[in-house]
Amino acid sequence: MAARPRYHDRPVGMNVSSASSRGAEEAEIRCPALNGTLESFLDPWPVLRAQAARMQSGDALTVRYGGGASYRLHSADVEILLRLTGFAPDRPRRVDGGYELEAIRTVDVPRDLTCSVVVPCRNEVGNIDELVRRVPHLGIHTQLVFIDGASTDGTIERIEENIRNHPERDIVLLHQKQMKGGKGAAVFQAFDEVQGDVIMILDADMTVAPEDLPRFFFALSEGHAEFANGVRMTYPMEERAMQPANIVGNRAFALLFSWLLDTRISDTLCGTKVLFREDWARVRDARPLFGGYDPFGDFDLLFAARFAGLRMLDVPVHYHARTSGETKIHRWRDGIYLLGTCLRALRVFKLRRGR
Repeated sequence: MAARPRYHDRPVGMNVSSASSRGAEEAEIRCPALNGTLESFLDPWPVLRAQAARMQSGDALTVRYGGGASYRLHSADVEILLRLTGFAPDRPRRVDGGYELEAIRTVDVPRDLTCSVVVPCRNEVGNIDELVRRVPHLGIHTQLVFIDGASTDGTIERIEENIRNHPERDIVLLHQKQMKGGKGAAVFQAFDEVQGDVIMILDADMTVAPEDLPRFFFALSEGHAEFANGVRMTYPMEERAMQPANIVGNRAFALLFSWLLDTRISDTLCGTKVLFREDWARVRDARPLFGGYDPFGDFDLLFAARFAGLRMLDVPVHYHARTSGETKIHRWRDGIYLLGTCLRALRVFKLRRGR
């Protein structure tokens, strides 16, 4: 069994009490009682993982939130964060300055799984070296799969150079066959060819950091979900990471998806989505129901995963500004295609059900 990672960030912003007979003194030594809220941290996820590593099953954690200066977490976000980091949260209660809840440490035994990280790319030569350096090792083996969409700036040559220079890494280069399908076609082709038990997407622009991929892997390997969907709206974004019109559009699509799918979807167009390879055939076969209009593949994956009955979970991430290369998004043209996909989903999930 793969060893569970241990984090070493010193936790603050939470109080811990022992739920067993070991006594408060032992609990105080193992988990210091400190004050603050989850919003005291720019990213509470590694802090909560660190706290969980110091606790034993059945220990209770008191968490406060809702009083952040730069951002504010909602109760649903806190519940997801706690589940992903090894806690079973109780119902929140109002306190001065926000909310407070008790969370019980649970034991999540990760499965021994391999992972394939799929990176669709076109003219991203400036990001390839960083991707190879920063994509972490996940599970018992990690396959890094670049699928290139006819790059003309030296991206292909840079990938081939990294394959030669890093024989210790399992790096694969694929060439996109169906160019008219955009990124979505590239992702679906790569998913047909990868070998990992867990398959995930990482955009080549690294607006979602490679260092965030473990939280998606743990979501599946520890049994929290069968489909993990990245969410960029929970934490503050870097300046110029997303245009105001895109923020409005993303929030509108999130509300529409939540209604269509009868489940909470907080972000539809985050490029990082993760599922089990054993579920891939069912997701792929459901795509034609939604027209195949989606140029990015995000809508198709969400709709098809829901249609296939996969347990879905939002995973909060930080969203960064692109530092190299140019965006491939055409806001208005692509928006029309996405609306067409939603109309198909309306027929599948709402109109057919009513017949």
